[in-house]
Amino acid sequence: MENLGVRKQVYELLPQDFIDHPIWEFCSDEEGTEGQDEATVRPTEKTELSEGLPGASVVAADVAFPDGSMGVGYLYACDENDIGCLQPNLFAGQSQVNFYLGWLRFVPDAPHRVAENYKKIGKDKEGVFPLSFRSRVNVMGAPLCVVLEGFGAMDVDMKGVILS
Repeated sequence: MENLGVRKQVYELLPQDFIDHPIWEFCSDEEGTEGQDEATVRPTEKTELSEGLPGASVVAADVAFPDGSMGVGYLYACDENDIGCLQPNLFAGQSQVNFYLGWLRFVPDAPHRVAENYKKIGKDKEGVFPLSFRSRVNVMGAPLCVVLEGFGAMDVDMKGVILS
C-alpha cells in the first residue's frame, strides 16, 4: 500500500479512498498538528481490526438497498448494536449521508434534514429502507453488519428513535 502519509477529514473521504485503504484511523496522537483536529484520519496498512478503541477507525462497507442495488459507505469500528457509535455513512454522488443524526436537541429541523438526505440519495423511504451495511474487513473477527429501518437519532430524553 502507498500514500500512508496522507491526512484527510473523515467527512472528506471518497469511495476511492476506501478502495485504496479499507481502514482509516483517527489521528488522535496528532491533534496538536496544524490543520488537523478530532476529525482527521489517516490510512493504515491493516487488513482487519482485532483490537482498538470503539470508534477509533472507520472501515469500508458495502451497502445494499431493498431493490438489490448496491452502494458504498463506511462504518465506525464499534459494536454493531450501537448505531450512535457506528454512524453508518453512505456515499451519494459527491456527498456523504450519515444515517445517525445525533441528539435531536441539537438538530434544528430533523424532518428537513431527512428530506435533504433522501434527495442526496435519489430515492424515497421505500427505496432506501431497510438498508444493509456490511464492512469489507473483519472487526474483532467478523464483518460488521447492520440493517437500518430509518435514520437513527436520540430524543431529548436520550432514548433512541428512528426517523423516516
